[in-house]
Amino acid sequence: MEVVILRHGTTELNKLAMIQGSSVDPSLSEDGRQFAQKAAQNFNAAQFDVVYASPLKRAQETARIFAGNKEIITDDRLKEMDYGSWDGKASSDLKKKYPDAFDSQGLTTDNMYKYAADIEARSHLESRLVDFFEDIYQKHPDDKVLVVCHGVVARMTCAHYLTNGDISYFGQMDNCNLTKLYFKDDLRRLIFYNRSLVNNERI
Repeated sequence: MEVVILRHGTTELNKLAMIQGSSVDPSLSEDGRQFAQKAAQNFNAAQFDVVYASPLKRAQETARIFAGNKEIITDDRLKEMDYGSWDGKASSDLKKKYPDAFDSQGLTTDNMYKYAADIEARSHLESRLVDFFEDIYQKHPDDKVLVVCHGVVARMTCAHYLTNGDISYFGQMDNCNLTKLYFKDDLRRLIFYNRSLVNNERI
């Protein structure tokens, strides 16, 4: 099975550098929608046998732009990580208050749990994502699958299969960029990570 993971387009919360987990559900911004349409011009949805997407609006809108008339199967296991009481808050404010909860790239670290106990455990996120990907491998062992989801979802998926769940090895994917994984028997391989569609690249 070949899996291409597509991160959703930009929202206003993305533009404002706000924490955007599964507890907030914004639509794409107007420029985010336009950028997604531009990127989709270099994307061939016909090559995919099936399309899955997170139920959150930003993923659903992006999936429709890229998938055209294809059926989109919604799966709750693809929701973004739930940041609880941090969802919708400005990253800059949280960094000032809890500097050890962020790494040098501005991504959250496990220290965040010291300050917000209601954030979804990374182990829970990892477990539901592995359950999803192993499930679709059983259903589509020889297919090409498009999965439209979220940044931390993509990072944790790759971390599980490549770095024993250590998400720190993977930076954030850019909006509307792609990651490709290959599944075969016991093999799980990363083909590429965070590939752009707007710099004369096609897929």
